[in-house]
Amino acid sequence: MRLDDTFQMVKRAIDAGRPAQGYLIIGPVRGVAMDLAMRILQLLFCRAEEKPCGTCEGCRHVAERMEADIHWIFPEKKSRIISADQIREKLIYEVTQTSFSGGWKAGVLVGADRLNEASANAFLKTLEEPPAKTLFLLLSDTPQQMLPTIVSRCQRIDLDDVRELGEPWKSRVLETLSSPLLGKPLEGLAMANVLFSILTDMKSKAEQLVKDEAKNDTAVEDDDDVFDAKVSARYREMRMDFSLTFLRWFRDLFVLKAGGGDAIVYNRAKLEVLRERSARLTLAQAIYNLSAVDELARQMEKSLSEETVLAYALDRINHGVA
Repeated sequence: MRLDDTFQMVKRAIDAGRPAQGYLIIGPVRGVAMDLAMRILQLLFCRAEEKPCGTCEGCRHVAERMEADIHWIFPEKKSRIISADQIREKLIYEVTQTSFSGGWKAGVLVGADRLNEASANAFLKTLEEPPAKTLFLLLSDTPQQMLPTIVSRCQRIDLDDVRELGEPWKSRVLETLSSPLLGKPLEGLAMANVLFSILTDMKSKAEQLVKDEAKNDTAVEDDDDVFDAKVSARYREMRMDFSLTFLRWFRDLFVLKAGGGDAIVYNRAKLEVLRERSARLTLAQAIYNLSAVDELARQMEKSLSEETVLAYALDRINHGVA
């Protein structure tokens, strides 16, 4: 579903006094899933007549995560899980208290797939029978890892996949993949080095983002292990988008080779290059490339040298270069 359509659906339910006790929002947790959660929260806490206005004190407090009646739960510690203690002390206890504003209370689980069996069971009864005027928002991009008992008690919202690798990295990856030099072994190795440098930049950015978040959250001081775990988790999210950019490129080659129309090509700005490349591939090669890219994504999740894995993948793939 599109974000705007989904928001209007939830808004109608809230305005009618019949919201679900919990909404499971499926999408990038720092992308459209968080965008939808913020709009729903601003709807609840907006102080203007036309809600949400986005500018009143209530909406600003939501955007700055300063609203006392919203209780945010993130994965913690080196293990990056949501523990049963977190659920009991930072969520259940808080939402069972009287709200500060006398209105709504909300609990937001960012990365709800990080609930383990103990924390999910601790949360289950409150999710089934929430206190009055309490809404739970569960954000996840891997709902298949969640306990079915939690999923079944929420209204599931699958947002359209608009996940993208950020700039300037996306443009650099596409320029590398569209380079004519990929047809020659030594140049292919150089291209692997270029892609590895992009990953290195992304890792540095992940570290900076975690440092910036720590400055804004002075209530918790992480030790080195926890800090490293947070950086690793953020980098893995970004690397997933890197892999998705790869997959979309080779999916486009397959689509064109299989006779699909231009309208379903994802990288439309590179359409001419993609047409030329696909014309030089056999259908079997286009299919093989997809499996090779899928294997690349799996290999990068292991404790292997990313530079070596990239060089191996680029050597195996047929790029359709003359």
